[in-house]
Amino acid sequence: MRSTQRRRREKNAMPMVALVGYTNAGKSTVLNRLSRSDSPANDRLFDTLDTTTRRLWMPELRKEVLLSDTVGFIRKLPTHLIEAFKATLEELQYADLLLHVIDVSAPDWEEQAAVTDTLIHELGADVTPVLRVYNKCDAIPVLMELPHSRAGVCISARTGEGVAELLARITEELRR
Repeated sequence: MRSTQRRRREKNAMPMVALVGYTNAGKSTVLNRLSRSDSPANDRLFDTLDTTTRRLWMPELRKEVLLSDTVGFIRKLPTHLIEAFKATLEELQYADLLLHVIDVSAPDWEEQAAVTDTLIHELGADVTPVLRVYNKCDAIPVLMELPHSRAGVCISARTGEGVAELLARITEELRR
C-alpha cells in the first residue's frame, strides 16, 4: 500500500513534507492547522502510531504538497521500538522537507529537540532539509525570549499565530 502511494506521488511529482518531533510537540495540531483537517490530536504518548497524510494546496507553488504526521520521538527510545517504528518513519527518507516541530513551552525543549535531531540522523534522514517549527509560542511567559533563527519559525498551531510565515517558509524551502 505505502509503496503504491509512494509511486503515485513520484509520478505526480507531488512534494512531501514530513512533520517530526518529540512526542506531544504538537505535530498533529500543526497538521490539522495547515491542512484544515481534524486528525486526532491528543496529549498522550504515542497517540500517533501510523503516519497520517493530508494534502495542502500551496498557491505560490501552484501545486499540492503532502503533509505527513509521524510518530513522536522520546528520549532513550529502546532499540526494538526504533525497529518497530521504522515502517512509519520510512516516510522521512522520501520527504522533500522535514518540519521539526518543537514544543517551546516545555522546560526541556532544547534537549527534546536534540533527541529528535539524533533520531533523524540515526534514521538516515539528516540529508533532507529541516525547518524548525517552534510551536506553542503562545504558551510561554511574556518575558521569555522566543527562539529566532534562519532555520526556524515561531508559531501557535492552536491559535494560528505565525502560520502564514510558516507557509511562506515551506514554500521557500520547496522552491530550492
